[in-house]
Amino acid sequence: MQFACQRLRTQLLSAALTVGVVGALHAAPSTSAGSRLYAPCVVCHQPNGWGSPDGTVPNLAGQQDRYLERQMSLFRSGARVDTAMQIVAAHPAFGNLDDMVSLARYLSELDTNPKPVMGPGEHLRVGQELYTHICAACHGADGRGERANRVPRIAGQHYPYLRRQIEAAASLHKDLAPPEMTSALRGMRPQEKEALADYISRLGHTDALLDTNRPDGAVK
Repeated sequence: MQFACQRLRTQLLSAALTVGVVGALHAAPSTSAGSRLYAPCVVCHQPNGWGSPDGTVPNLAGQQDRYLERQMSLFRSGARVDTAMQIVAAHPAFGNLDDMVSLARYLSELDTNPKPVMGPGEHLRVGQELYTHICAACHGADGRGERANRVPRIAGQHYPYLRRQIEAAASLHKDLAPPEMTSALRGMRPQEKEALADYISRLGHTDALLDTNRPDGAVK
């Protein structure tokens, strides 16, 4: 019964996204290519690209365009697994490299989410130390990533999504994450992963990165 329900949900999602893609392809000519191609993505990522209100669907607005191009290719090939994304990426509309580039560029130019879903804020000094020693070399001190090397922007990403991706990377994420990154994340305790995700979700925002739990910010 549970399998049947999951299959039905997948079929309904596929139908909704297919309608969205078809509608996007027949949009008015005056609509920009990127905006037109983004139409089916609105179902999950919202019109502004800020992801879902609960933070489980990631913010795409302001993301590095070359990273987005790479991820769409990975979803399309099946190397990266996610039902909704694979349904969208499998559509012929996204088989054209120029379309992928247009969509990625459109998303990269959107304003980033000013109010991402953040964590509890209890061990931010620990998160900051972990980020500085493990993440900053590649993602930058500000978490904005690097376009040339397809390093994603992670600053201001939703806390729930970050937690899920940290766990995925620690489990090798189908070998899609750099080995040095997976090794470092795999050695962390759950509380440290939470602190790291919490700190990253606040990067780029004016909230003071101070612990609300203990003066030294230590993880219990």
